[in-house]
Amino acid sequence: MARHLRRGAAAYGIFIVSLLLTALAWHYVRANVHEQNTARFRETVRVGQETIDRRTNSYVDALLGARGLILASKSVTSEEWSNYVSGIMPKDRFKGLQALGYAEYVSPKERASFTARAKKQGLPSLSPDLNPGGGRPAYFPLTFVEPRDAANTTMLDHDMYIQPEDQAAMDRARDTGKPTATSRVYILTEAPPGVDADLSLKPGFAVYLPVYRKGEPQGTSDERRKALKGFVVGSFKMDGLLEGIFGSALDPTLDFEVYDGKNTSESNLLYDDDGVRRAGQGYPGYSSSSRIDVAGRNWTLFFSASPEFGRDATSRLPLFVLLTGVATSFLLFVVVWMLVRSRDRAERASEDLEDANRELEGTNSELEAFSYSVSHDLRAPLRTIDGFSQILLEDYGDSLDAEGEDYLNRVRAASQHMGVLIDDLLDLSRVTRSPLRRERVDLSEMAKNIAGKLRRVQPDRDIDFVIEESLIVQGDANLLSVALRNLLGNAWKFTSRKPGARVEFGADRNPGPGFLAPVYFVRDNGAGFEMAYAQRLFGAFQRLHHSDEFEGTGIGLATVQRIIHRHGGRVWAEGEPGRGATFHFTLGPGARQSAEPLPRKAEVA
Repeated sequence: MARHLRRGAAAYGIFIVSLLLTALAWHYVRANVHEQNTARFRETVRVGQETIDRRTNSYVDALLGARGLILASKSVTSEEWSNYVSGIMPKDRFKGLQALGYAEYVSPKERASFTARAKKQGLPSLSPDLNPGGGRPAYFPLTFVEPRDAANTTMLDHDMYIQPEDQAAMDRARDTGKPTATSRVYILTEAPPGVDADLSLKPGFAVYLPVYRKGEPQGTSDERRKALKGFVVGSFKMDGLLEGIFGSALDPTLDFEVYDGKNTSESNLLYDDDGVRRAGQGYPGYSSSSRIDVAGRNWTLFFSASPEFGRDATSRLPLFVLLTGVATSFLLFVVVWMLVRSRDRAERASEDLEDANRELEGTNSELEAFSYSVSHDLRAPLRTIDGFSQILLEDYGDSLDAEGEDYLNRVRAASQHMGVLIDDLLDLSRVTRSPLRRERVDLSEMAKNIAGKLRRVQPDRDIDFVIEESLIVQGDANLLSVALRNLLGNAWKFTSRKPGARVEFGADRNPGPGFLAPVYFVRDNGAGFEMAYAQRLFGAFQRLHHSDEFEGTGIGLATVQRIIHRHGGRVWAEGEPGRGATFHFTLGPGARQSAEPLPRKAEVA
C-alpha cells in the first residue's frame, strides 16, 4: 500500500488539487447565480409596487374628476352623473370600481324635506332612517350612484355615515380635505354566476373625497367642517382592483399579498394572488415586505418566490462547473497515473543498461519535480492543466508511446474546451447583470475594427467585407461590440472554406409594417444551415455543425440574443445550406440616432 501511494503521489496530488479548485469555482459561480436571482427578485418587487401604486392612483383620480364635475355645475343631475361614470369606465378599465357615487350632506333639520323630495322623485327613502334611539347628528345619503346594477341600486339614499369604518374615513377626509380610504370593509356586489343568491359581499374598501361649497373659507378644520357639501364615494372590490394587474409580466413563481396597515395577520388580508398566505409564516425563500400609501391609508405589500424561482439555464451553471471539473480531475488523474506506471515499466526494462538507466533516472527526477510543482503551485486549474500537459508533450514526447500522447492531447482539448465554455457562460451571465449604458455608437466603425482584427489573424484569407457607412445608434458600446464580434466572427468562420468569400453588414431603414426601427443584418455566403433548425441557433450549447468542421462552443449566438433583447430588440436568422446565412436584428425604437447622413456603402480592402 505504501509503495502504491509513493508511486501515485503525483497523480493523487494533482487529483486533490483539481478537486479543490473545482470546488472553489463551483462556489464562486453558485454565489454569482444567487446574486443574480436576488437582483432579479428585487427588481420584480420594485416594478410590482410601482404598478400597484399606479393602479390605485388611477382609481383615486376618477374620484377627483367626479368632484370637478360637481364643482363645475350648480346642480348635477342624475343623467350628468351617469354620463360621467360611463365616460370614464370603458370596458375592463376599472374592474375594481363597484360604485362611484355622491353622498350629500343633510342636516337633521333638512331630513324631512330630503325624504319628501326623494319620495316625489320616486327614489327610496333615507335608510336607515333613524337610529333605534332617535335621529342622527348628520346624514350623508347616496343621491347619485353608478353603474346602476342590482347591488348599487339598493344603495340609493343609503346613509353612508353609519358604520364606524366609514365615519372615521369621512371625518378625516372632511378635516384634511384629502381623499381618505377606509380599513377593510365588505362591499355589496352582484352574486357571481352559479350562486343562488342575488347579491354577495366581497372584501374591499371605500374612498371618500370631500366636496366643499364654493366661496367659503377652507383654511382650517373648523372652516372645512362648516363648508362641507358632501362626499364623492368610491367603493372598490379588491379582487377586481388587483386581479391581472401584472398581465404576463410577473414571474408565475412569484406571489404577492396585500394587507391593510402594518399587521400582516389574516384579519387584515385584503388580497392574496394565489390563495396561500405566506406573510408572517416564516417563509424560507425569497421574500420582501414594503408599504405604500393609498388615499391616506398604509397598505403592506408582501412578495414571495416559490422554490422554482430562478431555475433556468443560468441556475444550472454551478452544477455544470462542478460536474465538468470533477470529470476533468478524474481524466487528469488517470493520465498521470498511467505516466507513472509507464515510468516504472521503463525502469524495470532498463536495469542492466547503465547509461539508459541514468538517463531514465534523470527523466524521472524531472518528472517528480514537475509533479511536486503541479501539486503545490497549481492555482488556475485549467491554465495549469493545459500548460503542464503541453510541457509533457514537448519535453517528454519521445519517452511516451502513442497511447500516452493521445491521452495528453485529450486532456489539453478537454481543459481548453472547459475553459472556453466557462468563460463564455460567465460572459453570458454578465450580459444580463451589467448595467445598460446608452450612448452614441457608430456600428460601422465598430464593424470595420472587428473586420480588421479578423484579417490580421488570417491575412491570407480571400474575403471581402462590405460595411454600410453611418450606422449610428444609441446603445451600450461594450455589449454591442460583443454582439458584432460574435456575428462577424461567425461569418468569418463559416466562410473559411468558401472561395471568394463575402461578408456584408448593413441596415434596412424601411423594413415595412411591424417594425419601428431599422433592421440591421450580417450576411455571408458561407456554409449556411437548414431553416428547420433556425430556432436552435440561439440556445446555449446548440450547434448545427460538428466541431471537426467548425470550432466553437455554441454560446456566442445565445449571448447575441441576450444583448439584443436588453436593447429592446429581437434577432432572427435565415439561411440555406451551401449558400450562406443572414442574421437580422433590431435595437428597439429608442436606439435609432436621428439626423444622420444618407447611407453609403464602403468596402474594406
